[in-house]
Amino acid sequence: MTHLSLRARVMWLGILPALLIALSLGAYFSHQRVADAEQAMQARGQALARQLAVAVQFDMGGRDQSRLRALLQAVQAESDVGFVAVVNAQRQLLVTVGNVPKTPFDPAALNPVASVWLFAAPLSSAAGNGWVWLGIAQSQLNTQRHGVWLAGATVSLLGLLFSIILALRLSNTILHPVRRMLAVVHEIGSGALHARVTGHGAGELGALQAGINQMAESLSRSRNELQQRVREATADMAAQKEAAERANIAKSHFLAVASHDLRQPMHAMGLFLAALKEQVVAPDALRIVENIEASVAAMSGLFNALLDISRLDAGVIEVQARAFPANRLLDHIRTAFTAQAEAKGLKLLVVPSRLLLHSDPLLLERIVFNLVSNALRYTERGGVVVGCRWRAGRICIEVWDSGCGIAADKQRAVFQEFVQLHNPERDRDKGLGLGLAIVERLALLLACQVSLRSQPGRGSIFGMQVPRAAAGAVAEEQREVGRATLSGQLRGVVAVVDDDEAILAGMCTLLTGWGLTVVTARGSAELMSQLAVPPDVLLCDFRLRDGVSGLDVIATLRQRFNQAIAVVLITGDTATDAVREIKASGYPLLHKPLRPAKLRTLLAKILPHG
Repeated sequence: MTHLSLRARVMWLGILPALLIALSLGAYFSHQRVADAEQAMQARGQALARQLAVAVQFDMGGRDQSRLRALLQAVQAESDVGFVAVVNAQRQLLVTVGNVPKTPFDPAALNPVASVWLFAAPLSSAAGNGWVWLGIAQSQLNTQRHGVWLAGATVSLLGLLFSIILALRLSNTILHPVRRMLAVVHEIGSGALHARVTGHGAGELGALQAGINQMAESLSRSRNELQQRVREATADMAAQKEAAERANIAKSHFLAVASHDLRQPMHAMGLFLAALKEQVVAPDALRIVENIEASVAAMSGLFNALLDISRLDAGVIEVQARAFPANRLLDHIRTAFTAQAEAKGLKLLVVPSRLLLHSDPLLLERIVFNLVSNALRYTERGGVVVGCRWRAGRICIEVWDSGCGIAADKQRAVFQEFVQLHNPERDRDKGLGLGLAIVERLALLLACQVSLRSQPGRGSIFGMQVPRAAAGAVAEEQREVGRATLSGQLRGVVAVVDDDEAILAGMCTLLTGWGLTVVTARGSAELMSQLAVPPDVLLCDFRLRDGVSGLDVIATLRQRFNQAIAVVLITGDTATDAVREIKASGYPLLHKPLRPAKLRTLLAKILPHG
C-alpha cells in the first residue's frame, strides 16, 4: 500500500475491517441457518418414517392392501415427500407410492439418492419383519439454503455499503484540511508566496496549518529582501558593465579613428629609411641604417599588434573561408621560423600533412604564426613540433614545445592582453603580451576552438581545431605573387595624393629612386593643376583633410581624363565604415605603415613598363 494515495489508504483502513467482519458474520449465520434447516428436515423425515411404520404394522398382513396404500398416499401427499415404500425382510417392495428410486435399498443408508433424502423405520408384525422407506425431496431444502445465503450476502453488502459511507465521511473529514494545506504548499513551491491556509484547524492539523502559514510568511519576507538585493546588485553591475562597455568602445573607437594619424609618422619614417638605405653605400653607415630599420620594424610590429586588437574588437575583419592544403600553411611555418630556431639552438620539426583544411588561410596562418613565435620565445632548449592530426571529425593543428610550461591556474590568464608570465621585467624583445589575445580573438572569429595543455617544467601544447574541407573539395591554387627585384629601375608616372607633407616628401624620394616620375599633391585641385596627361598610377590616401575621401579624388581624376586609371588606395584607418567602403570600391589597398618592398612589387605589376 506504500504506492497508494492518502485517501486510498484511509478508505482501505475504514472498509477492510468492516468488510472482513461483515463477510465473517454473514457466512457464520448463513451456515448455522442452513445446518438448522438440514437438521429440521432430518428430524421431520425420521418422525414421519416412525409414525408410518407404527400405522403400517396393523395392515401389513391383510390381503386387501387398499387401506395400506391409502395410508401411504396420505403421507406422500406432503409437499416435500417424494415417495413412500414398504419392503419385507427380503427387501422386496410390497407397496409403493411415488417415484421410487431403482437403487438397492440399504437399511443403514441415510444419504440422499437422486436428489432425495432417504429415511427408514423398521417394521415388526405378525406377518413378518420389514421396513418403511420415506423419501423427502431436497428442492425445498435447497430453496431454503438459497434464501439463507442470499439473505447473508444482502446483509454483507449492506454492511459493506455502510462501511464505505463511513470511510468516505472519515476520509473527507481527515483529508479535506490536508488537501487544502497541500494545495497551499504547491502554490508556495511554484512561487506564490502570498498563499495562506484558511480555516481554523484543531490539534495537530491546526499546528501544521499555522506552521505552513508561518513558513510562507518567512519565505515571502526573505524573497522580498533577496529581490531587493538582486535589484541593487543588478543595477550596480549594469552600471559597471555599461561604463566598461563605454570605455571599451571609446578605446576601440579612438584606436580605429586615430590609427590613421598614428600611422602617418611611422609610414613616413619607413619611406625615408627605404630611400636612405638605397643611397647609403658605406658599410658602417649602412649598418646604422639597418639598425634603425630594425628598431622601426620592431616598433611597427608592436604598434600593429595594438591596432590588430582594436580591429578585432571593432569587428572590421571579415572571414574568407575556402579549401586549401594544410601543407601550404606548414611550409610557411617552416620557412618563416627555421632560421629563428637555429639561432637559439633549437630544433623546429614541421610534420607534413596531406589533409585539406577549410578556413581563412591568412587568419589561420596568423594564429599559428603567433603560437609558434611564442613557443620559440619561451623555449630555451629542446625544440618545437608543429603538425596536424585527425580528431573527432575535425583537424587539430598542434604546436608542442619543451619550454618552461604554464601552471593550471594561470592557463586562462595567458590569453588576456598584456599578460606575460615569464617576462616580469617587461623585456620589449619578448613582445607586449598580445599574441595569445589576438589568437583567441581570431579563433573566435573563425569559430574554432583553442586548447592548452601544459605543466610547469614540461612544456606546453597549444591546439587549434579547424574544419576539414568537404569531400570532393578542390584546393585553391596557391597564388604566388611575383616578387619584383629591388634592383633595377621602374618606368612610369606616379601621382601621389596625401595631406601629410612628410609622407609626400618620403614617397617622392623613394619613388624617384626607383626611376619613376612623381607628381605629389595634397588634394584633387592641386593634383589637377599639375597634370596635363593622366598618370600611369595614382597612389592616394583614403582619408584627406576637410572630410575629403580618396574616392572623391579618383572620381575627379577619371572624370577629368575620361578614362580608367590604375589606382592604389593607402590607409591607416581601421574604422568599420571606412574599411567597408574601401572594400566595396574594389581598388587595391595597402595599409600604413607601408612596406616599400610590397609597394614596389605592386607597382611592378601595374605599370605598363614595370
